[in-house]
Amino acid sequence: MTNKPLPDHFGVPLRPYGKAELAQMYMNGSCSDPAARKWLRQEIRKCPGLLAELFRLGYDPKQKNYTVAQVRALFNAIGEPGSAPL
Repeated sequence: MTNKPLPDHFGVPLRPYGKAELAQMYMNGSCSDPAARKWLRQEIRKCPGLLAELFRLGYDPKQKNYTVAQVRALFNAIGEPGSAPL
């Protein structure tokens, strides 16, 4: 089984991402992994209902990667990397 990106309306491939990997995509690699992850956690908390939706999709704060469904929810709520104002 391969992890091919799923076609979607997003310009960024819709696939599983590591937490640091996805956070760095939003930050354009401009800061450390911990700082990028902290920024993403803050953005998740700012979006009404996003954390509840992630939990509904099986999110566990200790998991290392976001699933495709969780990435889709993040993109829908925050915007895809490169589109979110920093």
